[in-house]
Amino acid sequence: MRLLFSVFLIGACLCAAAQRPAAPWPPPEGVLRVIIDTDAGAEIDDEYALSLALGSPGRIHLEGIVGAYFGDFGGSSGASQSVAEIERVLAKAGLSGKVPVKTGAPPFVFLDRPPESDGVRFILEKARASSPENPLWVVSLGPATDVAAALSLDPSIADRMIVLWHGRTQWPLRCWNYNVWNDPKAARLLFSLPCRLILFDTGDHLTASMEETGERFAKLGPLGAYLQQIRSKRPGFLLPTKSMFDLGDLTALVDPQAVQWERIEAPAVDYDLRYDFSKKMGKIVRIYYVDRDRAFRDLETALRTLLPSR
Repeated sequence: MRLLFSVFLIGACLCAAAQRPAAPWPPPEGVLRVIIDTDAGAEIDDEYALSLALGSPGRIHLEGIVGAYFGDFGGSSGASQSVAEIERVLAKAGLSGKVPVKTGAPPFVFLDRPPESDGVRFILEKARASSPENPLWVVSLGPATDVAAALSLDPSIADRMIVLWHGRTQWPLRCWNYNVWNDPKAARLLFSLPCRLILFDTGDHLTASMEETGERFAKLGPLGAYLQQIRSKRPGFLLPTKSMFDLGDLTALVDPQAVQWERIEAPAVDYDLRYDFSKKMGKIVRIYYVDRDRAFRDLETALRTLLPSR
């Protein structure tokens, strides 16, 4: 079985350019079926992204949320920490029990043994129930582990699932970011497997001071107050240079006109994580800019939507 998988993987990498299904962009109008895969236990930008998704029901039908691990910083309980944080966000939004929450997988150790978990099986279930015309959108805000595992376990879902992954890499030099370091094998697989890939490759500039987030969000219900509270978790989160990186990914779906993008030939990613443009891995979408003011304005609108009714 391992030998067969290895043969398949090599073949998939060699013919990815010919077989990679196109990722639709801009996304179609109307409601999108979405799973968010998030390492919410690691940072605070994930909570901002989740808030935008939860407060945009006219655009995002959130089929579920998967809690991802976040490397040695979270240790073996990282995925469980992310699940706990997701549950806190749902409670603050008044949505406890309304959205399925699953636990993600540990990182790849061997390519011929994709890691499994409730979260990976959930992604597979929802993707298999989808179609190329009505695909599942999986927004991956942490390591690419869960989406890469799902695609490796069942390559037939490639045209029924769209992966929007927060890479925020050092383009065009190397695939280099916290999310990549936590599972390099999964990141390399995303570029080699023939999947519908959107690389979210920006977000450093989504900064806001404590004063601005306090004025704009803190008074907008329990969830807005929580977004302000968690900035005190670490000294660095209090700085005006703190970026809400992952907010940009959901902004791209909620408000596609807020981003700039290109359709490009995907490079391979070498063992040292440098991009190899001599290899043609098929067309992907790369988002390279998101409008900071529109992102925060969209979040403000979402938080108002979630305000408890009187």
